[in-house]
Amino acid sequence: MEKQNNPKLELKLNESVRLKLLKDKCYEGTNSYGPFYLYSVLHDNVEKTFFAPADIHQQIVAHGLKTGSEFILKKVGGQNGKKLVGVLVFEAVERSVAPEPTNGNDHFKEIMAHCLQDAVAIVRSFQDVPFQNEDIRSISSCLFIARTRIN
Repeated sequence: MEKQNNPKLELKLNESVRLKLLKDKCYEGTNSYGPFYLYSVLHDNVEKTFFAPADIHQQIVAHGLKTGSEFILKKVGGQNGKKLVGVLVFEAVERSVAPEPTNGNDHFKEIMAHCLQDAVAIVRSFQDVPFQNEDIRSISSCLFIARTRIN
């Protein structure tokens, strides 16, 4: 019996889609282009495969998305040197669940999310520098410490 491959999720420039994760974890592998992160997602009630770039994968993990979690992907124009390229932008969709009991520190999650987004933007702005996942984490941590420091 022949296995059918799901269609690949492909976005056009300035297109935005809402996706639902079908599995908790992605399939990680390496090919001639480097590491890849393969997710199973639901788009318009069709199961599709999504090859997430490293920065999108990191954001999915950082937001703790699990099976059934939803997120929005947008493909916007970007620049790599003189070349115009499409850049994916990740946005987590908040679930409408009962709020957790607060301990007065809930704003730290929001600050950390902004720090992570800013760290990814910083890394993207230096296309010639081969940043790694640890660099994004370090930049994000430094921003978080600086923004939450009490004088």
